[in-house]
Amino acid sequence: MSNYQKIRILHRIADPLSHIKATEPTNKGSKRIHLKNFSKKTKILATTGFIVIILASLFVFLQTQTPQNIDTSAATPNATKPSATSNNKETPDSTSTHTTPKASNTSPDPDRVVKEPGFLGTTQTIDPTTWRTIANFAWNYFKPSVGVDKTTGLPKSGVDAPCFTDWDLGVYIQATIDAEKIGLINRTETWGFNERINKVLDWLETRELNKANNPYWFYRSDTGGVFRDNSDIMPDDYIDIIDTGRMFVALNNLRKYNEYTTRVENITLHGQEYNRTNYANLIPTIKPWAEADMSIYAYYIASGFAAFWPELKASPGKVLDNIFSSEYIAVSGNVMLPRAAISCEPLLCAFFEIENNDPRLTTLVNMTYSAHEAHYNITGKFRAFGEGPASPTSGAGWQWEWVVLADGRTWTVLDSDQNAMNVSPMVYTKIAYSFLAIYNTNYTKNMCLFLDQPTHELVEGFGHGVDEDGKRRYGSGELTNGLILGAARYYLEHNS
Repeated sequence: MSNYQKIRILHRIADPLSHIKATEPTNKGSKRIHLKNFSKKTKILATTGFIVIILASLFVFLQTQTPQNIDTSAATPNATKPSATSNNKETPDSTSTHTTPKASNTSPDPDRVVKEPGFLGTTQTIDPTTWRTIANFAWNYFKPSVGVDKTTGLPKSGVDAPCFTDWDLGVYIQATIDAEKIGLINRTETWGFNERINKVLDWLETRELNKANNPYWFYRSDTGGVFRDNSDIMPDDYIDIIDTGRMFVALNNLRKYNEYTTRVENITLHGQEYNRTNYANLIPTIKPWAEADMSIYAYYIASGFAAFWPELKASPGKVLDNIFSSEYIAVSGNVMLPRAAISCEPLLCAFFEIENNDPRLTTLVNMTYSAHEAHYNITGKFRAFGEGPASPTSGAGWQWEWVVLADGRTWTVLDSDQNAMNVSPMVYTKIAYSFLAIYNTNYTKNMCLFLDQPTHELVEGFGHGVDEDGKRRYGSGELTNGLILGAARYYLEHNS
């Protein structure tokens, strides 16, 4: 029997936290959650160091100046955007009209330096033209020899991390779909949609599997072979159900292209007929887990499986039943959220990538956004909670920022061992731009200006972000730029 330990531990996140899902790779070389009982053996591998260049005056400037070249008028969401309702709980108006960031209580850091203005600083308005520019910068990451191996066509989890998991592969498939829909690539050009997708499917149909005919945890981008450094620390019948579910979300979107429907369904539904993975064996594990869980990850992953197995159709809704029936707790001021495991990364991925979402998902997005803006109104500090590489000085490889946890903690940053980290939270670029695409408020505009990068820094896509004290976390990763592409597609579909 396959080892499902990861999903069993994920289920426990609905109780006192003891697990967090697999996450975006870092350009330090390796990533992902390391299970509680493996964590001491599976610290994140570092193949390169992050160059930390610290910024001082930029943060102070953005905290005290109104941007001169950007529209700071009150933004009113149109009919296609989510309303700021929150299950009859009190929330601030998501279209708050404040135009100038409040003064921070943080003392200037002498190590921070003034940076040149970024591309948003010269933009008059946030409009479809701006979002096509944003999409182009994000797609830079997925160019051959940057975030995609030029020989195999397989993704890199980070620019200096030549390995990937099924989660990362799902990100790449979805990013390629988004790029085609936006018009960044066409179907037949060199390194266009068809070439990229065919390379991925060819590999999925032939990749090396473990003794249980399940995927290994990590694969090499340059050869497509098993990345042994990480895979070999897992049981030899291991399968990562979280990564699999995320990949299924993307494969379900891919099978809507008629020429790929049969190949996708042979991989997902009929693998056992071709001596490949029998994913149907996972369904008896997925169903009870999802229907008892109250983590937004469970909604996202169950949705991926439910797209292929009708017997799981009700499972994502039952996850939301669990979330919305839980106790409500104050997160920022009078903003209340369910006492459940809520993280922006899977929440926004689900919002952008899954068609016909349960309407309550939109409510949860609105509530989560409102908590972020309310925090700013109270503290004067931007907030865009996500996950990504930890500061080199923290001693951790990766950090997860949770808006709420099932044990009642709010605004909590955890390391790979699920220990609380005493660090300045990151303002993640991918979360900020996602909120900008959905709400286009003054808060989201000014937060993206706070994160602004000059054009020449975007040749490998957007960086991870800036911490709340104004220190930039350099490096470019796949999840950062994949989520921004999804945000761009969402905005253009609703505003063009």
